[in-house]
Amino acid sequence: MRNFVGETVNQISQPDGWLLNGGGWFVLALVNAGLAEQKNRARGAWFVASLFLGPFATFLIVVWEPVTEASLEALHPLIKPDDRYLTLAFLVFVLTGVLIFLAVLGNDWYMWTASGFGAAGLVALLVLFQRARAQRIAARALAANRPSS
Repeated sequence: MRNFVGETVNQISQPDGWLLNGGGWFVLALVNAGLAEQKNRARGAWFVASLFLGPFATFLIVVWEPVTEASLEALHPLIKPDDRYLTLAFLVFVLTGVLIFLAVLGNDWYMWTASGFGAAGLVALLVLFQRARAQRIAARALAANRPSS
């Protein structure tokens, strides 16, 4: 006599354990992002951290006290001039790297020319970044040395 239940169970395809665990960690990362936001922490940073740390990140979010202080400066990369120049320099750096890769791959003169212009733009943005950073540091030093009334 055949074991009907055993054969039925063996015929049903079992789902892949990696897919179930990976999906569970992704949902846990989403939940952790929501918990972090409720405790005034960075939602995106905790989402990424939770993808790697999983339940340990949940433990940290639950145990740590909420952040009560507001940040001193805005964290947007385009608000302050020096951050703006540095962000644009990074983007131009990546674009120039892609252009150099395509120039090496295809050995086309116009790609070398475009990558040269990209490198010149990168140098100009880095010089502007240095000047803006020096101006911000000088303004902070001046404000710190000013006597309070």
